[in-house]
Amino acid sequence: MRKRRLLLLALLIGYASTSWSQTRVSGLVTDDQNAPIPGVNILVQGASTGTVTDFDGNYALTVPGPDAVLVFSSIGFHQQNVTVGTKSTINISMVPDITSLEEVVVIGYGQVEKKDVTGAIASVESKDIVRANPVQAAKAIQGQAAGVIVSKQSSRPGAGYSINIRGLSSIDYSNEPLVVIDGVMGGDINALNPADIESMDILKDASSTAIYGSRGANGVIIISTKRGSTGKPVVSYSGYAGVKVPAHLPDMMNAQQFYKASVTDNELNGGTSRPFTSTEMDLVESGRSTDWLDKISDPAMQTNHSISVGGGSGSTNYHFSAGYLNEGGNLKNTKFQRYNIKGSMDSKVNDFLKVGFTANYSLAKQEMGSNEALRSAYRARPTGVAHYDEVLNPDENQELEWNGYAAWMGINDKQVLNPLIEIDPYNFQDETRSNTFFGNAYIELTPVDGLSIKSSLSASVDNSRFGQFRGTMTKDRKTTLLPRSFRQTDDISNYTLDNIITYNKKVGEHDFTLTGVQSSFQERNEEMDSYVDELPYNSLWYAYGTGRPVELDTRLTERSLLSYMGRLIYGFKSKYILTLTSRWDGASQLSEGNKWDFFPSAAVAWRLGEEDFINSIEAISDMKLRVSYGLVGNSSVSPYSTQARLVNTPYDFDGSEAYGFAPSNLADRNLKWEKSKELNIGLDMGFIKNRIGASLEVYNRKTVDLIYNEQIPTSSGFSSVTTNVGEVANRGVELSLNTVNVVNSKFKWTTSVNFARNVNEILSIGNDGIQADIATGLFVGHPLQSHYDYEFDGIWQLDEEEAASEYNQVPGSVKVVDQNNDGQISSNEGEDDRKVIGSEQPDWTMGMTNKFTYGNFDLSFLIYTSQGATYRNSMLSGTMGEVGAGRYNALNLNYWTINNPSNEYYGPGIANNPYRGAIFYQDASFVRISDITLGYTLPSTGLDKFGFSNFRMYVQVSNPFVFHDFDGMDPEFNSSTYNDGIPSATYLFGLNVSF
Repeated sequence: MRKRRLLLLALLIGYASTSWSQTRVSGLVTDDQNAPIPGVNILVQGASTGTVTDFDGNYALTVPGPDAVLVFSSIGFHQQNVTVGTKSTINISMVPDITSLEEVVVIGYGQVEKKDVTGAIASVESKDIVRANPVQAAKAIQGQAAGVIVSKQSSRPGAGYSINIRGLSSIDYSNEPLVVIDGVMGGDINALNPADIESMDILKDASSTAIYGSRGANGVIIISTKRGSTGKPVVSYSGYAGVKVPAHLPDMMNAQQFYKASVTDNELNGGTSRPFTSTEMDLVESGRSTDWLDKISDPAMQTNHSISVGGGSGSTNYHFSAGYLNEGGNLKNTKFQRYNIKGSMDSKVNDFLKVGFTANYSLAKQEMGSNEALRSAYRARPTGVAHYDEVLNPDENQELEWNGYAAWMGINDKQVLNPLIEIDPYNFQDETRSNTFFGNAYIELTPVDGLSIKSSLSASVDNSRFGQFRGTMTKDRKTTLLPRSFRQTDDISNYTLDNIITYNKKVGEHDFTLTGVQSSFQERNEEMDSYVDELPYNSLWYAYGTGRPVELDTRLTERSLLSYMGRLIYGFKSKYILTLTSRWDGASQLSEGNKWDFFPSAAVAWRLGEEDFINSIEAISDMKLRVSYGLVGNSSVSPYSTQARLVNTPYDFDGSEAYGFAPSNLADRNLKWEKSKELNIGLDMGFIKNRIGASLEVYNRKTVDLIYNEQIPTSSGFSSVTTNVGEVANRGVELSLNTVNVVNSKFKWTTSVNFARNVNEILSIGNDGIQADIATGLFVGHPLQSHYDYEFDGIWQLDEEEAASEYNQVPGSVKVVDQNNDGQISSNEGEDDRKVIGSEQPDWTMGMTNKFTYGNFDLSFLIYTSQGATYRNSMLSGTMGEVGAGRYNALNLNYWTINNPSNEYYGPGIANNPYRGAIFYQDASFVRISDITLGYTLPSTGLDKFGFSNFRMYVQVSNPFVFHDFDGMDPEFNSSTYNDGIPSATYLFGLNVSF
């Protein structure tokens, strides 16, 4: 009986303590106009308890006790935290969150609130850069900004990216945008530690880039790095470690498939195969095969560590950081290492004087490995043996012997060298070392309210050293010649002095911002090339004095730019905004009388969302219409292009060699600016309290007076002249969409989508009405980078033997279209059956990022696609040749034979196959799923006990999936060669910590 009483008492105490510790709270949530807000998330901080308001804004939930903190959050409103205390009713008035409108956008020599932007500008935030974990900062832009195409230049570690904004405009010169890093124009984006970046603002239309004049002709990317803010020091660490594995590799023939194609199918199709040695036959008959690509590739480690400290007092703020990156390559003996140090400081000396600086230093080392080794791995016969006695003792780990048998893999053909010998670092080295510094220092005076006078000196210094060593056993030295070494040094330095005056004034409902800039830029580039032969021992850098000098060449180029700029930003009632910009540029590399030119622009914006007839529509949160027109110039020709340069030329005088000087080029004394005129119309919209945000851009850009190396008659003594000729147009549409798809107390799903279509067209290529320049691939009415060749029409089949014979072909060979139906295939003028069969520029691109949060977990991934581009498949052209001839291995494809009359690829051994090149042009469209990241952030409760303010861990997979119909390899990495590295997928584990 006593035990029952004790049990009852314990239950009553437990019930009472539960009742005392829990509290029922209810209330009403309204906006600043006292209207109820449905769907507001209400969470108990540090717990999983939560609820949402109903349609009338009411809520009710049970909390642990009086110390509980309720967190109220909703799209379009500021988050609010309220301690329960003794209250059982808590009513909340939510404050509208206009942060998205007040967000600052950097526009060049200044900044404006996002709501006041009049041009076409896209932004990439720090959180998106961190999420992507790029080795190079440019990678973080891919798929994040409409109209910006970012493509990796190769698959080798440390490889850079090409960036193009709104299509190609220049024929022979760079289409890359200007990169401005903390005010340093021309800063090296590849030398920057991505963890140091706060934001990237991409200026796309002419009115936005006009403030940069000729330097912004191809768009501008303004990068702002992290700076300190007032408060106690914050130390942050971000790092990851993981592994890169080869991915998306071509399916090459194995030994048995290669033998069948080279002997059986070859002879079946009437061809004659190359002989196979007894060593090769032993490999074929034993069912073994040599996978050369596998033998020269390995998984590789990738690590990155960044640490920073930032803070400040009332007058001085600072931020310092250091980073280390080690990216291994999947091709053996390839690696990229980068060390970064960055510092910035801003100090307010007194009420009217402010000074500061930013400095970035990068030390990088890139080991590229052997191009020939990778090419050989694709082409080498899979019937060859990797080790000299592999047949007798198939031990793949034994030491390689340096002899001819190993070099030629036991086959009767010396066209391809053993890839394992070619890639050995003792035999081949390819290395680039670079030291890069860029930074600026400024002094700013504010003598009166609204007036700023600022002078900024920026400097960029890049010293790089490239070297390549080729030993005796490389293909280049043919296994008998002594080693060779080549080296090149580049010392590039430039300095910019900017003097900026800015005046802000508000008069009633009128807002004025006036900016005046004077800028001077100077650049100096020193280069030296040299190589020596017959080195007595293997050395990349230090054996020059022991070999036979072959070449020594030095070059010096200098250029300068002087500019004067002005800009007015005028706003009326925060509804109507006008931006006027003008720039006067003088470039040293243009001809006398054409060095100076004037580049104006104008843009207007109407904030329709502030008008009553739009504001009264409940579903519309914001709306702005923008129209801009601008003129920009491009002077990106090499210095001295307007002058005839002299070169040392040998002459024969009665059998004796003598040297004199002769002009190396024909000069155009009237070379002038390349100019682009652009009209841009934009519409920005927000719906359902900005839960849906959209931006639409339509543009038309015309570039005239193209700077082009025009072909001229050889009777002139020269092949071309750099001159102004031709016009190119880019017309397009861009759409950006940001949505909050689902949001409740535990789960949130957001999506960002951007789409861009650009139509590039050559309008003219000369003053004589020329419609095509076949030699340079320029065709009026078609895009730049077009392909001109015969059009593939399948494979001649057995029942088409008579028709094929009319074109002097046979079944199994490539059929092309007879464009003029004259019964012959010809490339002669007037009878040409070739045509434009596509361009390397895509029809459209799209990026989509999805982000999910559930409690403390987060998940995100990127989908990126490029559609409509046509590439000449370098893998096909480099390996197929005469398929089945037995010299080179080839892709394992559905080749035509008498017993397998496919209509895709020509047959092995088909001798009469003159138009086989038509098969190499393929659709390079692809869809890539990348940057799949799953993270977990530790709850804030308890973190402070360990001194942490944030602790997040994550796993990430980059480039695991790519879908395409391009034969052999990932089409994004297709280039003029197929030996630019091995595509990979990367698996990482990382931490983001702050304390």
